[in-house]
Amino acid sequence: MTVFLNTNGDLKSHKVEVEASSTIGKLMQLAFPNIKQSSDFEEDNEVYLQNQDEDFDKGKTLEQCGVKHGDILFIGKCKRVNLSISYVGKTFHLKTSPALLLKNLKKKVSEHFGMTDQEVSDFQFLLNNEALDNLKTIMVGSLVNYSGCSVSLIFAPKKDVNGFIESDYQIFKQGLETPEYLSGEIDGDWGLVENNNGPIWPIVILWVKAKNSQKYYLRFDLTNYNQLAPTAQLWNIETNQPLEQISWPNWSLRCQQVFRLWGKPCLYLPCDRMAFEGHPSWVQEHQSLVWRMGEDTFFKYLNEVYQIIN
Repeated sequence: MTVFLNTNGDLKSHKVEVEASSTIGKLMQLAFPNIKQSSDFEEDNEVYLQNQDEDFDKGKTLEQCGVKHGDILFIGKCKRVNLSISYVGKTFHLKTSPALLLKNLKKKVSEHFGMTDQEVSDFQFLLNNEALDNLKTIMVGSLVNYSGCSVSLIFAPKKDVNGFIESDYQIFKQGLETPEYLSGEIDGDWGLVENNNGPIWPIVILWVKAKNSQKYYLRFDLTNYNQLAPTAQLWNIETNQPLEQISWPNWSLRCQQVFRLWGKPCLYLPCDRMAFEGHPSWVQEHQSLVWRMGEDTFFKYLNEVYQIIN
């Protein structure tokens, strides 16, 4: 399986292929092959799963530790990280696991300062006056070097730093680089259709492979992404028209609920912009599937379709 590893002082996630039956110690050796066997590397460093506080027993296997394909882990010496986040003259101090993703840190910061979802969506973290863009893969432990294990960040509006708000297309492209999307792309579970004839942004076409090995294409309308939820429909890329109903997935009750004619040209999903209109009860009934403005990415929609047809 594929996992992604972060470590102290490195803002990039590194992909590693490893067996689920391998021990955490073996994973550490794969991650750092140049470490000598006589080194105290394994003793001095700890391994954490994304957003988890407790480190792993190095003698246990990845499977025993609950590590899954596509997960992000942290390997490093810093067992806790001291954070200082500045926002409009105020400072928030926090001690946390080195495996806390910046996406989750952003939520903690916004809650501390009482910011609304609308306000926080336009904010970003700055480290040494440089913007930290990929909140879904960077962990706080990657921001520090041992033995300091502490870092100061600035929480500021994107327009104050860059002179403009990140474009919706840039946000979409960042989503294509996240471990959760890349792991499925590597396995052939989904992918992006790219050609010289279009479509033209904000329209994109992504495919998802079903359990019968057939590819189903989704034509996404990502207008005002990701402030607004996407809307999508099954697509025939040969005719450049909606997929004929006779070819829709229908082998399960869930397929029949989602892929059906119901008056709107979209899938019947809470994370679909068009489908959500007129269904206010979905906020309580399907909380995990309702679009979170400025936070969710197209992967939420794509992964849900993958789960339905598999």
